[in-house]
Amino acid sequence: MEEGNDIPEYRLILLGETAVGKTCLFKKLTFGDFKEKNVSTIGIDRRTFNIKCNLEDKEGKAFSKEVKINLTDTAGQERYKALTKSYYKSSDAAVILYDITDKKTFENIDDWIKSINSASSHIDKNTYTIFLMGTKIDLVDSGQKEREVMEEEAIEKCEENNMEWGGECSNKEFSDEKFKEIFAGFIKIMYKKLGDKKSQQESLKLANYKSKKKKKSKFC
Repeated sequence: MEEGNDIPEYRLILLGETAVGKTCLFKKLTFGDFKEKNVSTIGIDRRTFNIKCNLEDKEGKAFSKEVKINLTDTAGQERYKALTKSYYKSSDAAVILYDITDKKTFENIDDWIKSINSASSHIDKNTYTIFLMGTKIDLVDSGQKEREVMEEEAIEKCEENNMEWGGECSNKEFSDEKFKEIFAGFIKIMYKKLGDKKSQQESLKLANYKSKKKKKSKFC
């Protein structure tokens, strides 16, 4: 299957408690850099980037395609959660992050799931995907901190809540290419549900073009 000229666009939103690594991951994917300390996100931040993905069509035939990811970083503080929730309706999937060295951030996953489900009138549950990822594995590997959440617990949480397991990661040790490889895997899952989804802006442009063309044809 040949890669088309049109690039599908998928909107993903990063969720999770304060200091689990959302902004670090966001900057790693969009800028390719890592900082030990980042200023907490105020409200939201949004950027886009393209990645090459190995996908499959409806017949199971593999092909490669460039896909645009519109990624939204969100604030984890309670006072910003209402603002964050307003962005669910414009996203196709959520990536919930938790710190494997902080049990509380894992326990609060249920609150994020409830928050997403409460926005069900704005999202299609048949196509919306929730991914779960554990962060800061480097702190455990280096002995700086003790693990408080076992990987088996996270996988079980995914099975119980119909989420996709994204694995454990390290914003410090993983390269931006490694993360893009992980997100390419996310896109492969989403592609099966959404297909060649275009951005709302592109869809609007196409609708306007067709409307103008139709009006013009009446006078030909």
